[in-house]
Amino acid sequence: MGLVKAAIDRDVSLTANAPIIWGLDVARFGGDNSALCIRQGNHVMSIKSFKSMDLMQLCGVIKNQYDECTAIEKPQEILIDVIGLGAGVVDRLAEQNLPVRGVNVAEAPATKKNYLNLRAELWFAIKDWLVQRDCRIPQDDELVAELASPLYKYTSTGKIKIESKDEMRKRGIKSPDKADALALTMASSAASFGGSTSFLGYNFRQPLKSKIIRVG
Repeated sequence: MGLVKAAIDRDVSLTANAPIIWGLDVARFGGDNSALCIRQGNHVMSIKSFKSMDLMQLCGVIKNQYDECTAIEKPQEILIDVIGLGAGVVDRLAEQNLPVRGVNVAEAPATKKNYLNLRAELWFAIKDWLVQRDCRIPQDDELVAELASPLYKYTSTGKIKIESKDEMRKRGIKSPDKADALALTMASSAASFGGSTSFLGYNFRQPLKSKIIRVG
């Protein structure tokens, strides 16, 4: 929580030459919200959630926001979790020529062998990003709470496992939709940590091999 709060509206310069990346977490259950995170380098530019939308409405919102962007505001990639309902959103937006990529966070980690899956790796990538103390997130109470909500544990094989959304619900904690959207931006092959394109073994100019489902 200390790392998260320290990043709120931090006075750091934007890495203006960094590409803009969108992360879209698609709601899977009635009580969850879909969430869109827009990040450019070391700044989370905006993060918002969408309630009570079916998949085609969500696609319409994302397409509308994309079309409203100027050339320099358009994202280089839109990363979407394809588990469950997200696959349909990827297919529809790809059909409309948006730069989408599907990310299966249940797959094996892309680079780090001490994580159970890609989801754990991406969440710890957020932590690594915050540890640098040269990043900025907006004042958003939901995002702040969500980033510090999931627990993690070690499996018997020594791998780190992030608490699932179902496990969080059993503890009475809501789904971390906005935080998951931020985590998805960490899967981009184009994104950078601050002023560097690699961090703690991540090289974001290289694709995440077979762990990312390419569309289009």
